Amino acid sequence: MDNVLIEKLNLLLKQVSIISLFKDHYKVLHRGGSKYTVQCPFHKDGNETNPSMSVDDDLGLYKCFACGASGNIITYLREKEGMAFKDAVLYLGRRFSIDTSGFFTKKVSHRDMLYAQMKKINDFSCLFFAKTLLSKNKNREYIYSNAVEYLKKRKIPFSVLKEFKIGLAPPKWDALFNSLKNVKDIEIKNMFDVGVIRESRKAQGKYFDNFINRIIFPIINERDEVIGFGARSIDGSEPKYLNSKESILFKKKHVLYGINVARTSIMKLDRILVVEGYMDVITCHKMGVTNAVATLGTATTDEHITEIKKYTSNIVLALDNDEAGVRATKNAIYNALKVSAKVYIIGFEGAKDLDEYFSSKTKEDFDLLEEKKLVWYEWLLMTSLEGRLLNDVKIEERLSMANMFHRYLSCLESNTEKDLILGYIADKLNIEYNSLKKDYQYKITNGGNKLSKIEGKNKKDDYRKYENSIIYLLTINPWLIPTAEKEISPDLLKKDIVREFYIRLLTLPSNADFYQALNVLANENVSNRIKSKSDLYKEDALDKLNELIVKIKGDDIDNKRDTLKKESIASPLKSDEGFEAICDKAREIHLLNKQKEKLYQGKNL
Repeated sequence: MDNVLIEKLNLLLKQVSIISLFKDHYKVLHRGGSKYTVQCPFHKDGNETNPSMSVDDDLGLYKCFACGASGNIITYLREKEGMAFKDAVLYLGRRFSIDTSGFFTKKVSHRDMLYAQMKKINDFSCLFFAKTLLSKNKNREYIYSNAVEYLKKRKIPFSVLKEFKIGLAPPKWDALFNSLKNVKDIEIKNMFDVGVIRESRKAQGKYFDNFINRIIFPIINERDEVIGFGARSIDGSEPKYLNSKESILFKKKHVLYGINVARTSIMKLDRILVVEGYMDVITCHKMGVTNAVATLGTATTDEHITEIKKYTSNIVLALDNDEAGVRATKNAIYNALKVSAKVYIIGFEGAKDLDEYFSSKTKEDFDLLEEKKLVWYEWLLMTSLEGRLLNDVKIEERLSMANMFHRYLSCLESNTEKDLILGYIADKLNIEYNSLKKDYQYKITNGGNKLSKIEGKNKKDDYRKYENSIIYLLTINPWLIPTAEKEISPDLLKKDIVREFYIRLLTLPSNADFYQALNVLANENVSNRIKSKSDLYKEDALDKLNELIVKIKGDDIDNKRDTLKKESIASPLKSDEGFEAICDKAREIHLLNKQKEKLYQGKNL
């Protein structure tokens, strides 16, 4: 095995969790830290009465003291699951959401080198911020006493500051930038791309720090890699919170803040507490609730749930106690049910979030609150009733409440579970059970067909919308243009005007800004529309681009496939040549289906 492949393998092994894999199939006992005892998969097929395998998750190694089996996660997949080395690597990539597409190339790819340098920038920045917060003058006084006093006021102990690596971006325009310039082999472009600096709009080539006079919350993944930063203002400046911009390191819809600290506790308790913000997580851990993570104020996405399922199937939601929090909770319930997770909700009155809740409550109060947590369908019904008695709820409202559950029930695999929940709803809303069940069955039998017709009818309108979106997105975020150019050729865009705008954007230099992108479009009406939508396209920009790439390529595949189907129907069957032509088209359709399948799995075409 050559040195490049060994380096890639070592990096992969650092990014995976062997105990997470064992937890899917075998009994796991936590011994503290990263140490576990597991039922040995190699003798008695993981069903031994007394677990005898010792596992160190940090080192990624196991050893059974009964049968002598030992190795790492690759060894397990090869010896127990019968996978070839290459298949094992690709499986781990899928299982732990790691890009292994270039693993077996002999050269280190540009992406790998970029990833490594961005990590280096973030690691340096994290240490810089931590040192800044605790820096003192000659008199042993804190230089930035306002930041220290802010944290003391929030009653955050030093042990928590250290555990979460909390720091401070000083009230200077270029303190971090000047420090990073002196680090060997770090390029300014990569500082910009990872989001720790920004370029002056007035003076090209002049750079400033992105975070100034803010408390810094490093965002660290489950592999203890610093992938981004959250920053809270301490002088009242807006916005109150800033996050790192999207990059190959930081994808907000995947991030669970605090997972690096909480994952051991999550696996030990076999449940996770999902909150909204940085301070919610930190306060929870300060109070001894050590299985808390946050989605950073965003909706709980499919990607979040996929990350959570690595550790547990039991999800407890404690999102903000406001209208937006209720909407986010409903969305999280739906996404969790789609992957067979068990979902519970904690309700707390008199506080907008758990950070505020703990300002007057204790860990014992929280434990009592958690004991009273509601199952998802109980919470949905209680939220809909809004504290009213059933007699005060109109018939139309009761019908609407019953119909609300159809969406969630359609996610469940167990018919028995569906029946039990329908019985619960019928009882609580005083509705005849059989009628409720018939309505639900009619809805799922006929509703899907109606929806398909509507979606088919609007397909043309949809592609127009997302073709427009690609121009909005790239104009507002010109740093995405090189990525778009690699994935989307102009001929994939159907609208002539969109194709023209796209080609113009491709002519921009790599360091172009928003205003240069507007100028190159040379259309005042379009520029004004883009300006009005700028806020919609700034957050999660890289994820939005990836979604648009999938839609545009998927639409192109669909069009080719539809054309082939029409040609197959029109082809004559009178000769062998005609039959062979139909077979050729069938093979092409099959290949297109495979292409689309790979596209939606995130693989390159």
